[in-house]
Amino acid sequence: MKTFPRIDSRRRLAVLGLIALLVSGLPLAAAQSGQEAAEPRAPQVDTEPAPAQGDPVLVRLGERVERLSDIEWRFDVAMRSFAAGQGVPYTDEIAAQLRGLLPNYLEQRGTELVLLREADIRGFTPDEESVQQTLAGLKASVPEGEYESALAEAGFPAETNLVQIIREADLITQVLEALRAESAPSDEEIRVRYLADLGQYTVPETFCARHILVADEALATELVERAQAGEDFATLAAENGTDGTAANGGDLGCFQRGMMVSDFENAVVAATVGEVTGPVQTQFGYHALVVYDHRPQQVRPFEEVQEDVAASVAADAASAAMAGLLRGSGLVTYPERLPAP
Repeated sequence: MKTFPRIDSRRRLAVLGLIALLVSGLPLAAAQSGQEAAEPRAPQVDTEPAPAQGDPVLVRLGERVERLSDIEWRFDVAMRSFAAGQGVPYTDEIAAQLRGLLPNYLEQRGTELVLLREADIRGFTPDEESVQQTLAGLKASVPEGEYESALAEAGFPAETNLVQIIREADLITQVLEALRAESAPSDEEIRVRYLADLGQYTVPETFCARHILVADEALATELVERAQAGEDFATLAAENGTDGTAANGGDLGCFQRGMMVSDFENAVVAATVGEVTGPVQTQFGYHALVVYDHRPQQVRPFEEVQEDVAASVAADAASAAMAGLLRGSGLVTYPERLPAP
């Protein structure tokens, strides 16, 4: 096993965390943008000849291929970054456990290649100033003289591989932003979606209540009468309640229909806000009850949720566009050629 100069663990994790954002964040977001809509992918004809011994082709997109060696160093970087993000040392045991994600990563890499080809078709180029700023920021995060060892520990064969990842992430971001911009919905589309998804923007009826649970009906009746006479309900609950809410003055918080047993719910619904009622019998015992707030069901107005609805419509449209790119790409992956665990 290789050893490297010791770097302060928090500084090391910080640098690996930054790399994790580059390696896993943007490409993963890209994959998620179209993965659901893109499945199942249209069948592809496998025209690839027998794989090269020891380094088979795993991804083919037109004339571009990536072999096992290309995929494995990227996967290693991604998994090391993931472990660092979780604060977990990247041991041989952890590496073996994460190895099962390799087929999923292969599909993700295929999605990235489709997006990178789209960037080329659109004439996008990496923002080199931003690339160099990102690289400089990574270097500045590591103590002087320890950058190379941190890079190796992160799984990069060389700095050129890190720069390649940064440039690809920049191009993928440009494509995703272009797809979102092209998917901006019209006012009519937003309003139609609002009406179609009205249930999502409906706030259900809500009740907020306190109770005092006791085992004896006579005691429950006495407590109801004392509260009705003006004694503080929360104090009575703290002194007499037999369930966990007693320590909180009997406060049950706020709840919707269907969340309480039926006898208790019926009493809550029938109660007048602010008036002590009971006793109410349930399978748990006898309850003194006071509803301190009741909010009727209401639909959030269109103007209040318009931005959220627009974002939902745009996300769906961008996902559909992404799915179209994948379906028409001719992308072929060969998970069966992955080495056995």
